[in-house]
Amino acid sequence: MTSTTSLPEDSNLHERAVSATLQLVEELQSRTPDLETIARVMGEPLDRVREIFVDEQGLLSSVVEQAMMVLIDDCTRAVVKIDPNDPMGQCQALIETYLTWVMSHPSQFRLMSDQRLIDVANDEHLRRYQASINELASKMMFRAQEQGQLHPKENIPALILTSRCFVYGTARMIVDGRLGDFSDDIDPMQAARCIAQDYVRRVARGSQPR
Repeated sequence: MTSTTSLPEDSNLHERAVSATLQLVEELQSRTPDLETIARVMGEPLDRVREIFVDEQGLLSSVVEQAMMVLIDDCTRAVVKIDPNDPMGQCQALIETYLTWVMSHPSQFRLMSDQRLIDVANDEHLRRYQASINELASKMMFRAQEQGQLHPKENIPALILTSRCFVYGTARMIVDGRLGDFSDDIDPMQAARCIAQDYVRRVARGSQPR
């Protein structure tokens, strides 16, 4: 993890290290950039970088945490704007916000989705952020079930897993530049919104009693 400091020059070094790391993640793909390479890209002595970050994993963890804090904040703001009596509408807002975040943070998504680089699920410090989003989605779907928007016998945990797979797959297509293959050349964000709307509509419709 990072060391605690409030010096302006250290804060600037931190941001530059994050930027250099994301640049190398894109270049190296599934290989972890070492601190020496990161320091060289930054044009800083290795010892100075080590004053802020203990090792490569500490830096990667910091990069992911910074991005996930933004994600949690964005998701919370988006959901509270939707009528609480429309939980499926809130689910749609959550999905759209996540995909919007992926579009603006493609390198961070690529990093946190590649277990060879960093195992978010087994990092207790980072896992809480993912758990927070899962808990938010779970509460909304259970409320949707209680309000009749989902079938009373719908398996909510299974539906959440299915939804996670759908969102991850769409996000992966975004960062790989493949969303346009199936969206008739419309704006990627507009395509993502349409996909999210269609998915939520189909889930709600397919879950209704016959």
